Amino acid sequence: MKLELTHTYACSTEELLRFFVEPEMIQQKYEALGCQRVRIPQHLAEPSGVALSTKREVTSNVPAVLKRLLGSQNLVKQVEEWQLDRAPLYRCEMSVELVGVPIKITGTMVFEPAKQGCVNRVEMQMKSALPFIGNKLTRFVHDEIERMANAEWHYLQTQLTTEPA
Repeated sequence: MKLELTHTYACSTEELLRFFVEPEMIQQKYEALGCQRVRIPQHLAEPSGVALSTKREVTSNVPAVLKRLLGSQNLVKQVEEWQLDRAPLYRCEMSVELVGVPIKITGTMVFEPAKQGCVNRVEMQMKSALPFIGNKLTRFVHDEIERMANAEWHYLQTQLTTEPA
């Protein structure tokens, strides 16, 4: 299942990027979104890119049919590879693991300048090989990722300046 989102920001791509590659900004963002036990076990920054991984616990309102697969709280491990050598265009390849949940999640984010700031184009792919319940699981994860991405967008709107940098 595919999820595509486009979020617009009234700032430069450089300003937006800080919330995705600077450890203290990542930590604050995830905590503001209600995540617990946020950790950044890997952060390697070079001029051409940033490699990082995060771990966090996320609470979800899981439907009864999925309670055997998902608890109300899940450990999320996320790995990101940011390409920074084409500024002001930035690209991220990511993979997300819901520990103990039989689903594969991969995706990309692309930050690019726009007339009134910048846009973040998000594309995520989710796939579960489980028979019968796999479609329900994939739909739930799709909807949770969309909910969290939109919550992140709202949070960032409050943090970013109203004028492009």
